[in-house]
Amino acid sequence: MRKEKIFWGLFFIFGAVFIIFGRLGYLREVSVFSLMLTIFFAAMLIKSLMHLEYTGILFSIAFLCIIYAGPLGITAVTPWPVLGAALLGSIGCHLLFPSRKKRWKEWHRDEPFESVIDEEDGTAVCHRTTFGSAVKYVNSDHFKYAQFDVSFGEIKAYFDNAGVEGGDAEINVDVSFAGMELFLPKEWTVINQASAVFGAVDEKNRNHGDGTIRIRLTGRISFGGVTIIYV
Repeated sequence: MRKEKIFWGLFFIFGAVFIIFGRLGYLREVSVFSLMLTIFFAAMLIKSLMHLEYTGILFSIAFLCIIYAGPLGITAVTPWPVLGAALLGSIGCHLLFPSRKKRWKEWHRDEPFESVIDEEDGTAVCHRTTFGSAVKYVNSDHFKYAQFDVSFGEIKAYFDNAGVEGGDAEINVDVSFAGMELFLPKEWTVINQASAVFGAVDEKNRNHGDGTIRIRLTGRISFGGVTIIYV
């Protein structure tokens, strides 16, 4: 919550600064539309830096370079070269510096190809997929925590055979240029706390949660999406 307040505070401050500079004539070559895009991508850059989201950082810089290619004299590398560099840089960063948030020391898999995992689980589940797809069935009567990382691929996770110990659990995601589908019982209540940069969390079907079982969705989403499907 504190980081979100910092983000929005800086967002409005930068917006105010750009408006004043524009009115004073310091940004004559910048249109109102470009100014609004600048505020947006600057805000995304700040948010990405706060969460150390490599994809958001690199693409925010790339789009700012495209907007100001003329004044900066870098038209030779815009738009496609700088976007290509941001894409390759994002891939490299995610391969070299994967998510380090691992609260549990139970099994961990890295699945580069299509796979289906259907086995008995403990209180925690960890799974990572890169350049591939995977289907994970969570089979646990004492589920507490799940960590799913996916880059340039897809993960489908089914929780309809899982029981939540104590009524509270967390699903942490790290999605980059990828898609994730979470199939959750309609009786569960999901509290979305995930950070999205050029991404989103969608919900399908109606849930009938009464707050007895609460699932916190945390983590980060960059150029991808997480879809929660209630079953």
